[in-house]
Amino acid sequence: AAQLAMHFERGRDFPRAIQYLIQAGDNAIKIYANAEAERHYSQALGLVEKLPAAEQTETYLALYRKRGRANLALTRREQAEDDFKRMLDLARAAGATAAECVALNALADTFFYSHRLKEMRAFAREAMQVAHGVGNENLRIEAMVLLGMTYTGSGELAEGIRLLDEAILTARSLDPSSALVRGLIYRGIMHFFQTEYDRAEILLTEGVKLASELRDGLMLLHSRFFLGLNLGNQGRISEALATLREAMEMAQRDGDHIILGRVPNSIGWIHRELGDFDQAIAYDQESAEIAGKYHITEAEANSLINLSYDHTERHESEQALAALRDAEAVFAREQWNHWRFHHIRFHAGAAEHWLAQRDFDRASEHGRKLLENATHHEVPKYIAVAHKLLAEVAVARGNFSEAEAELNAALAALDTHAAPLLSWRVYAALGRLRSQLGHDQRAREAFVQAGAIIGEIAAEVSDERLRSVFLNSEAVLEVLEGASRA
Repeated sequence: AAQLAMHFERGRDFPRAIQYLIQAGDNAIKIYANAEAERHYSQALGLVEKLPAAEQTETYLALYRKRGRANLALTRREQAEDDFKRMLDLARAAGATAAECVALNALADTFFYSHRLKEMRAFAREAMQVAHGVGNENLRIEAMVLLGMTYTGSGELAEGIRLLDEAILTARSLDPSSALVRGLIYRGIMHFFQTEYDRAEILLTEGVKLASELRDGLMLLHSRFFLGLNLGNQGRISEALATLREAMEMAQRDGDHIILGRVPNSIGWIHRELGDFDQAIAYDQESAEIAGKYHITEAEANSLINLSYDHTERHESEQALAALRDAEAVFAREQWNHWRFHHIRFHAGAAEHWLAQRDFDRASEHGRKLLENATHHEVPKYIAVAHKLLAEVAVARGNFSEAEAELNAALAALDTHAAPLLSWRVYAALGRLRSQLGHDQRAREAFVQAGAIIGEIAAEVSDERLRSVFLNSEAVLEVLEGASRA
């Protein structure tokens, strides 16, 4: 198609040259070659002024939309915004209401990746009104999904989830669309955030399948990324690593720096959970550097929090504290998903750091803030993390009955929300506490529970080196020894 375009351009047959350039760009999009697609669309845009005046507006509208999507997939947010604003202005001038709505949705989407929730919400609301006026359900549902995402991003979860659920229900009655794909993925992400891993897997897996069928590369990448995280939290380590690496390879081909900034720290998190701290630090540092370079703030902050965990595990207190302070500086730059990353993950990391430093007042302060925020946002995993941290503070202060109550509360939080990477550690802490109290048989029971979960996790690690690191880590050996006592 590209060669035919050149042929017709040399022959000054500009309509056909543009036609084949668009075809070449669309073919590139289908194989997720976004940079190549952007070049073809840009070349076509340079020829539009040579068309008859009556044909120019419609062609410009189509090309700005296509190039904007390619630029967004390439994390060229300013260029994407410029394309969509040009499209919006043209559509309004021409009275092309459907195209106006498409441009409004596209701008709302771009503001999501730029973390500009206020503008995103305004454009999504306007798009819903315009779509309702022209009776276009697909565009209205797409706007509803985007509006829901603004609420989940700002921590107003109940309203965001309500909008996403309503959008999915309506979208299922229509032909498969990008609106349904996005709705499935972001509702799946909310299930993931709230420790509903089975439900998340169903929606994210459907999102992967549908995004692949529709050749929606941006959504395919995001669904694979969160599916990888979800699998990891289920203890399905090798599946998780394979899914994350697949997302990484695709992001490298597509030039998607958002995913490139996120995946390494996710792989690093898995390595840290298995006691492989050197690799965890390497991945987390890589992620922090990429995210910082391309201004992917939540990935940068998450990477820094991960590094604080890594250094805490290695008893490197100065590096751990520096990472936490750097994360706070990132959070100060913008209010983006603070409910999850700052109000929950940061407090969890800070509590771990101060606990390791035996500053029990600060550890308790962060632990209680974590518990308050995780409870408010209904996140059982981090409710359990908070109770475990508070139990460890209570043990250090000699408040053993309080510690056991906190650990039992942690297990209760996980009773209907399985999180094996965490639950074995809670059972291990309970075993240590009971052993310290001289309750040997009950201690052994807790260690046996922890050991059984460890065995299930190890069985899901196909990498022999990584499995060996996990099974020979200090924390796991303590459990296995406690479980083997007569």
